[in-house]
Amino acid sequence: MERTRAVTTSVIAIILGVTLLSGPLVPGVTLATEPEPVALETGNVTVSTVEMPEDVTLKKGSYGAASYYLDAPPVRVQFANRTGRPTLVYELTIEELGYTRTTNHFLDDSTGDTYDLTLASDTFTDEEIEREQYNGTVRVSKRDGSGYGVVTTHNVTISVVE
Repeated sequence: MERTRAVTTSVIAIILGVTLLSGPLVPGVTLATEPEPVALETGNVTVSTVEMPEDVTLKKGSYGAASYYLDAPPVRVQFANRTGRPTLVYELTIEELGYTRTTNHFLDDSTGDTYDLTLASDTFTDEEIEREQYNGTVRVSKRDGSGYGVVTTHNVTISVVE
């Protein structure tokens, strides 16, 4: 019985010692291995064609919701060249509303020759929407091993749909 108690005490002491050494009480000591960093914005990307959305809308919510929902269709890009892990950015600006939304797209080896850039949806209150349409700007930019660059900029009309 005493031997079992001694073994149990030893095991507990070892577990406690390892936990304390690898925990926050002793900085710089860890038993975990760091994950490999992902090298984003490396390589190169050259876009050959861009299909921009024509119909961006602010749609009135259903069932009496006091909100408008942004609906921005995808931007389709075709690559002339893509290596490494570049980033493409889809940005929509509606200056009259003081609004800008961006969505980053991190490309990798599984990305095909064409890619649809999507924009995260957003909502606006009834008080914010005062007109039947707004002017907007869609911009596609890239970040890769050669730095930052604008791929294309396109003016769009944002229609308010009741």
